[in-house]
Amino acid sequence: MIDEQTQPGSTPQTPPPAPPAGSGGSGGSTVPTAVWQVRVRTKLDDLHQQLRGLAARDAATAARVPALHAQLSGVEAVLGRSGVVEWLRGGRLEYAWQTIHAVERAMVELRTPEELLGLLPAYQSAAAQFLKADDKVLTDFDATADANAPARFRAKAQALLLRYHSASDEFHESVRRLRNRMLGLSVFALVAEALMVLVQWRSRDVQLLKPPTDAGGVPAWRLLFFVLIAGALGAFISALPSMITSRSGGLPYKLPFQQGLLKLAIGPLVAVVGIMLVIGGLVETTVNSTAALLGVAIVFGAGQQAVTAFADRRASELLTPVTKD
Repeated sequence: MIDEQTQPGSTPQTPPPAPPAGSGGSGGSTVPTAVWQVRVRTKLDDLHQQLRGLAARDAATAARVPALHAQLSGVEAVLGRSGVVEWLRGGRLEYAWQTIHAVERAMVELRTPEELLGLLPAYQSAAAQFLKADDKVLTDFDATADANAPARFRAKAQALLLRYHSASDEFHESVRRLRNRMLGLSVFALVAEALMVLVQWRSRDVQLLKPPTDAGGVPAWRLLFFVLIAGALGAFISALPSMITSRSGGLPYKLPFQQGLLKLAIGPLVAVVGIMLVIGGLVETTVNSTAALLGVAIVFGAGQQAVTAFADRRASELLTPVTKD
């Protein structure tokens, strides 16, 4: 399920020819519709080509390759369009990359010790993004000893890939869950704001916001609506720097976009709560005009940064492994 930009054993190359009949290759006509699907498609083509190269080595290896081709061909079905539920659950993405990972580990059995020695630095470099530098699976390699014990060398290489793939899959699952939480909070905030305007429109007995002296004839719901807009403006202004500089780390979950949406959704709520505190006398200031009211709403809306900082910190922590140079 990971979305690496570089995978061990992959080298830039021209698109491979269509696999021979019965190879289970990726000769389908599915056109990727998302960045993660493009990367899956590219990885599939690369693995199919590597498998064809391994199959040409000897008959024993060639007999095992068709099963791996068939396993990869099952990923073709996930490269089409998906619905909202699937987008939230991420099942297609997880299935695609976990299948690719399983094939990569199985291919270790088909490689010679010399090939594994050549690929080992790439394996270790990719794994180092998610594993600690002193992790035993990263450091427990000796070129001379490993070359003389092929079975043990393959087992250690597979253990490295397994640990790396598991850590990477767990990381991406955490990112997806954070995305879903931020999206859920954003939707909840937007619904709450819509309900506040609706209730204020239907109820004339209770006013959430007291109109200033120069807005005595303005309906309470309309004044509330403009305060929400001002709060969103304040949230946008305060969030603009972080939204411009944030990075997605090549992930398919668009965390920077979700962070921005959360800020824009929370800002209006913070603005309304802040103005209610001001009008209630809990803050030593007065609002005597509509312009002042909207100005205070902008200031409180910008204060959403204190509320959404937890999401920013969590996103930064998660993206650090994949954005570091």
